[in-house]
Amino acid sequence: MERLKKRRDYLAAARGAKAVRKAFILQSRRRQDGRDETAPARFGFTVTRRTARNAVDRNRIRRRLKEAARLTAPAAGHDFVLIGRREALSVRFSDLVNDLKTAIVETSSLDPGGAKAGGDNRSDGRAKNNPDGAHDATRRQT
Repeated sequence: MERLKKRRDYLAAARGAKAVRKAFILQSRRRQDGRDETAPARFGFTVTRRTARNAVDRNRIRRRLKEAARLTAPAAGHDFVLIGRREALSVRFSDLVNDLKTAIVETSSLDPGGAKAGGDNRSDGRAKNNPDGAHDATRRQT
């Protein structure tokens, strides 16, 4: 498991897919930096003072998340950011690992833009089955 160390990598993951769980939020993106798709997954960890005022608690949350990430088999070629929540201290560790596994599968099946893979990602607002190309939500009644 490699670590994310640069701010731009954290910001790029924040623009990707997201999975919210009781003990953490997982942000994910597929790496497109020209590296091989078999490159190991990279992880970043964030636990803010707002989450836990005490540094001991923040570090305990971070250590639990790191160990859970180490035990999972993450998708190669992805960057993940785990944002710790206070509940990470009280959740059973086996539940934490299982939640992380399902969150990784969920976010890895999404494309970098956050839409389901294979879906219709039209950025112009047109509906998929609208042959005249009109904007459904932005039409004005005159």
